[in-house]
Amino acid sequence: MDHLGLLEGEVDAMTAAVAAADPDALIPACPGWTVRDLVTHLVAVHVWARAALKTATPPPYDERVLGPDLAEEYAGASQALVAQLRELPGEHPCWTFDKTNRTASFWQRRQLHEVAVHRWDVSPYPLTDEIALDGIDEVIRFFAPRQVSLGRTTLPTGSLHLEAAGRDWQVGVGDPTETLTGEPTDVLVRLWRRGAPLPGAWAQVQLAP
Repeated sequence: MDHLGLLEGEVDAMTAAVAAADPDALIPACPGWTVRDLVTHLVAVHVWARAALKTATPPPYDERVLGPDLAEEYAGASQALVAQLRELPGEHPCWTFDKTNRTASFWQRRQLHEVAVHRWDVSPYPLTDEIALDGIDEVIRFFAPRQVSLGRTTLPTGSLHLEAAGRDWQVGVGDPTETLTGEPTDVLVRLWRRGAPLPGAWAQVQLAP
């Protein structure tokens, strides 16, 4: 999967979405945030990821005040990130928050999904199945176990079964107590606590940050 190529397309689409949005509009999926707040966060994340590509230790994270042209600010930060990722091989060693993958390939994938989900926040749209299914994989195989290991969430008894586009996943241990079936985009955003909650007791579980 060409995560970097897909990221490049997503940042272009995100720039267009920001340009079309009211900076003061509220983001329903992120209570208390406006479009400006979301772009401020995303610019800071891109700068942070660029710094991580140059170090073996966690870089500082800092959100700066953006200028009046949010689309221009976002385009500058996102294009700089893509350019830096283009310069580095996927196996380039760097700091990441995945102990099993400390290479630039982690940031190619993570930033793709960071942008894709936040673009949905600004203007809900159907992600491509390729991106959405890979995003579901990232939540189930990486973020959910990480959330549990960090003590950020506790899984209910039994498991949650997910189905989308002919694929299926299971979270938890034991027989499924709940099933979530839907289009890949719908399943992905619900895992990220957007839209309708997860079914049953899983509604209280935060599988992703």
